[in-house]
Amino acid sequence: MTWLQGSLGLEDSGPCLAVGPLCVSGEDNGYATGQRAHPFDFLEWPAVLECEASAGAPADVVQAVAVVLEALWRGGFKAVAACDFEDELPARGGADRYPFPPASDRSPASTCSWWRKLISPGKRRGGIL
Repeated sequence: MTWLQGSLGLEDSGPCLAVGPLCVSGEDNGYATGQRAHPFDFLEWPAVLECEASAGAPADVVQAVAVVLEALWRGGFKAVAACDFEDELPARGGADRYPFPPASDRSPASTCSWWRKLISPGKRRGGIL
């Protein structure tokens, strides 16, 4: 979080970073099992950033998430969004940057659906990034 704060030139705003209408917070990934997995399997990445929109027009929220994603990518971090508006984000929210090899019976489109079903929004406090 400290790196992201410096990268975006944000002031310390308490337990979360304010990026436009978003409150961005970070925590260890409680879903990670530590088992060997494909390097693009975001469920095994060590950290999770959660973005909660306090207010703002949908376009402002999409823009703020895009700013966070692009800053992380420029910094060499792997980041992918899991939200209802992935298709409106750069690189489809990261799905295009980190293609999970589809099984022979799965199309690339169903891979995102598979991830979305596996980690539903109800399993976290708020929205997931």
